[in-house]
Amino acid sequence: MVFIHHFGTGVFPFNKAVYFFSSGNIAVGYFFVLSGFVLYISYSNKDISYSSYIRKRIGRIVPVYWIALILAILAGVIYYNYEWQSWQALRELTYSALFIQAWIPSYPMCLNGPGWTISIEMFFYFIFPILLLLQKKNLKIFVALTLVLYALAQYFHLKYYADRHSLPDSIVDTVFFNPVMHINQFMIGMIGAYLFGIMKNRWKNFGWLPLLLFAVIVFLIAERPENISYQVGLIAPVFMVFIISIALYQPRVLGLKPLVYLGEISYGLYILQQPVYKLAGNFNTLHLHIPPDIFFWLALLLLIAIASFSYNYIEVPLKRKITCLKLR
Repeated sequence: MVFIHHFGTGVFPFNKAVYFFSSGNIAVGYFFVLSGFVLYISYSNKDISYSSYIRKRIGRIVPVYWIALILAILAGVIYYNYEWQSWQALRELTYSALFIQAWIPSYPMCLNGPGWTISIEMFFYFIFPILLLLQKKNLKIFVALTLVLYALAQYFHLKYYADRHSLPDSIVDTVFFNPVMHINQFMIGMIGAYLFGIMKNRWKNFGWLPLLLFAVIVFLIAERPENISYQVGLIAPVFMVFIISIALYQPRVLGLKPLVYLGEISYGLYILQQPVYKLAGNFNTLHLHIPPDIFFWLALLLLIAIASFSYNYIEVPLKRKITCLKLR
């Protein structure tokens, strides 16, 4: 959905439902909810040191993220006259490399645009143990805090959304990209995981529910009013219920090996999409001249191949090495 949102809305068959597929960035919010859900499931019953936990997160996220950053710089230098030696370039590289670009107005989308979500995700990772402790110590306060953050995020985002094209970056980038505006989605995912733990041995007769909720989500995206934005999690509660339903009933189709493998390489697909598409797209424009519709599908296959190589020969080996590092 995100890849189509960025590069394929003019390609058949997606051009027959442009409004739906141009809302593909909403899938990022789904990922934030899913991330909170999965981390809670993974760590809620484990006694693990903070350093060991952070090494695992760094090993999973950082290597291919930095590779994508290098490719984005190469694309800029080769095709866009990117002045890599300028102070502006140094700021962009520093903020992006340190995962802080989403905090700084005018910089969330710098260099490798999709990286803004990883900037947010790294913030989630670092504070997750604190959130987990709070959730275990006082669930009522955790839920109340989640509701407050959710309400504030929707209020400020929707307040400024209609005028987003005329407002300064300091406001727009804050209400769209600042991690504080998105943390409600991560916390909603954690609540969903807690509810799943209660429900998993009690709900067995509603196998149709995931499909129904999927249809609801498609409807909500397709019929979204133009003056309403889901950017900071307006439909995150629906995502939460959908994820719970999948976890409860485990639809067989999601266990198919090709889909499972695409899930394993999905991080590489996401973070490499922009530099790979730009490099391949400019090469095509200058040398190959493949028609746009055909090029889109070829670029998608190329991205899958590169993400697969990255997963098997870069991400997995480096994650093992970083996870096994002994910090003194």
